[in-house]
Amino acid sequence: MMLTKYADYSVRVLMYLAARPGKKVPITAIADVYNISRNHLMKVSQNLARHGYIIGYRGKGGGIMLARPARNINLGQVLAIAEPNLRAPDPALLPNVCPADSNFHQILEKARESCLEVLSSYTLAELVSGAELISGSGAEHPRDNGTQHNG
Repeated sequence: MMLTKYADYSVRVLMYLAARPGKKVPITAIADVYNISRNHLMKVSQNLARHGYIIGYRGKGGGIMLARPARNINLGQVLAIAEPNLRAPDPALLPNVCPADSNFHQILEKARESCLEVLSSYTLAELVSGAELISGSGAEHPRDNGTQHNG
């Protein structure tokens, strides 16, 4: 799965802030660390603030910080607002020339839902914890009841 730069930057902003809980961080600091345009990060930050993930402070000493604890930020929900490719397409806009088209659309929708389900099983806190979340050994996710997430 490929994410847009916008979605990637959205997660990176949140990871950077999660590593500095309770601290205001200038957008330029994040832009410098990740070598990302400040203007692009401004757009990303505005979207994250609009959806309640971060708080922005203007003026001297301003910056951005998480609006809630990292354990309360769900990766699936973040990517759902930041990644247009994870949104369900409008069925009226999809070509439906032959019967196989409908089957293909249903399969793609099932894949999209599965992707969001996996992403939604992790929080920002888990992402930045440093713990190995997915391993080839079949390690279980802490909240799983026997379901394995293998990379």
